Amino acid sequence: MQHEKYEELIQYYFYNEIDEADKKLLEQHLISCPQCKTHFELFKKIFNSINENENNEFEDKLLFEARAELRGYLKAQKNKTSIIKVLTQAFSSFIVKPIGIAFGGAVVLLAGLFTGYLIFNEPAVNYSKEGLNFADYSKIQNINFLDADPDDGEIEFTYESVKPGRIKGNINDSRVREILTYAILNEKNPGTRLNSINVINASSQHKNDDELKNALISVAKYDNNPGVRREAIKSFNELSVDKEIKDALIYVLLNDTSAGIRIEAINSLMETSKKGIKLDESDLTTLKEKIQLDQNNYVRYHLRNIIKEY
Repeated sequence: MQHEKYEELIQYYFYNEIDEADKKLLEQHLISCPQCKTHFELFKKIFNSINENENNEFEDKLLFEARAELRGYLKAQKNKTSIIKVLTQAFSSFIVKPIGIAFGGAVVLLAGLFTGYLIFNEPAVNYSKEGLNFADYSKIQNINFLDADPDDGEIEFTYESVKPGRIKGNINDSRVREILTYAILNEKNPGTRLNSINVINASSQHKNDDELKNALISVAKYDNNPGVRREAIKSFNELSVDKEIKDALIYVLLNDTSAGIRIEAINSLMETSKKGIKLDESDLTTLKEKIQLDQNNYVRYHLRNIIKEY
């Protein structure tokens, strides 16, 4: 069952609209999921408070405790979603059933009081050394409260800022290459990573770029897409080869699960050898052992050809 489904069951649990099978499933899940447990306790506290006070006249102590519980829940979501998304999802889920309207209204009231306190209390603000101008960013996300208690007039939180950009420049420009190198390592879309490698290989300035070399080594060894790994290995032939590249190729040969990638590593090792970076005795011993272990006949054949050259 998906995680979101358990959060929905928590609401039905307090409405008494959950069957026994789902109830047992939820109770078992709460034992092993701290996040859902926190969510459950938050709902329990608010639901009990509403039942005890039919007129919804919340006392200061209750408001303080409820805000604390809500802050705890938001903090638990720090790696999953922003505060705005959490409140939006909570409000949407509460109005799924008519019986949840009063319950949802109470939570929105608490969230509004807490948010309003933060906005209008006018605490002393200390920004980071770089300063902060929200007009420079189109999106603020992943807010994580380090100190969410407003009682002392000061809060502290971290955030991620996202600003769309557009660059048009020469491929040999260092800033352009820096962004493409970052994309090779961090872009989620494998097609973008692949295109970044192909584009940066067209640069005449990349042959002695250590940062690019280290990025390609990391991609060749650890990227989860075989096409991207293969292109990174091919790119080694365009660089000024050294021992680090040779060692990376041997690592790929020993560890990559794709026979095609291992063969590509062998081909690159042969090119590396032609450029003066020879295999030492330890390397040759490792390759001889690999011949005995590799399950692919074509890989073993090419390994024998490399060893014959020494």
